[in-house]
Amino acid sequence: MKLNEGRIGRQEAASLAAMGLVSSAVFYPNAAEGYRYGNANYFAAPLAFLLLLLLFFVIVRSMKRRGAEHLGAFLTDALGGLFGRIAALAVVAFLVLSAAIPLIQFQLLLKRFVFPDSLVSTICLYFLPPMLLLACMGLETLGRTARMLFWLFAIAFVLPMLIPISAFETYHLFPLPMENPVSIVQSAVRMAAQGMPAVLALLIYADGVQGVRNAEKYGYIVILGGGLLVILLQLCISLTFSYLDLREIISPLYRLLMSQRSGVNMRLDKLVLFSWIAMGILSVAGYLYAAALLLCRTTGIGDVRPPALSFSAVAASLALLVSKNTNWTNTAATLIVDNLYLLALAPPLLAAAAAFFRKERLSA
Repeated sequence: MKLNEGRIGRQEAASLAAMGLVSSAVFYPNAAEGYRYGNANYFAAPLAFLLLLLLFFVIVRSMKRRGAEHLGAFLTDALGGLFGRIAALAVVAFLVLSAAIPLIQFQLLLKRFVFPDSLVSTICLYFLPPMLLLACMGLETLGRTARMLFWLFAIAFVLPMLIPISAFETYHLFPLPMENPVSIVQSAVRMAAQGMPAVLALLIYADGVQGVRNAEKYGYIVILGGGLLVILLQLCISLTFSYLDLREIISPLYRLLMSQRSGVNMRLDKLVLFSWIAMGILSVAGYLYAAALLLCRTTGIGDVRPPALSFSAVAASLALLVSKNTNWTNTAATLIVDNLYLLALAPPLLAAAAAFFRKERLSA
């Protein structure tokens, strides 16, 4: 079988998963629902990552209980052959959709702020070749590239917190969104689901990081470190813009870079944006490779490259469809984004519940 998995170490695995987690959390549609009663996002972010940590613990504990070497083996073992494959296909669909969402956000950013006179289809062509290549090259290429870009990744997400410091105002944090606590919980669940593709991908290629025990350690590092970064970014956004402004802003993170328009900062936003895109494409390729690997392992396909190519084309096509901005595409995109958390949480949690009622095996 040609699964292009190989082996990667701690730094490569943590770098790849951290890029995916942060990219999925910050390059996501800015839902106005989170600002109905005030800014609920900076309240929800800590709760979201605590919830993600709990979900990861439950899934990994269940995998170790059943002695599963990776997520695909766990789903088929816990749910049986037929239902395990159906659950695996649901996870594959979730990963492909999660790959399309950052592409849509990057298209919007480039179209609006960098190439306003270009066609979206032309902009999308810049994403497709590196995404296809990285997804087909496999885990070692993805991990080593992520390790090489890690410090660029760190700088590119720390700068938006430093540049607008002079614009921070504590009154932007008010009113406190306490009139409807349910909205905070809903925001937290959705934000936790945004981090799920990174940790699910890590568990899919768990044997590529020398086992579930290592994947567990790297996952905790990624959730704690990446979660802290996302929480700080949400706090900086909330200190810079009022909740009324945030209802209308397409990409609050990019607007942080534009809040100071003097000296070197006038060009810095474009440089940082292209750094985000490079890391976003790497994260997307990681999701698509993980989806292809899961499909191969649960259906018996012997070569990961055809599914990886197909999923890359599907993700790019979805991004292009949404860019058409028609009524039906906007309605479908809103419906998918609002309910994507169900696809993220249902398959692994159902498998974890099934594993709890079955006999314990030797730990993986």
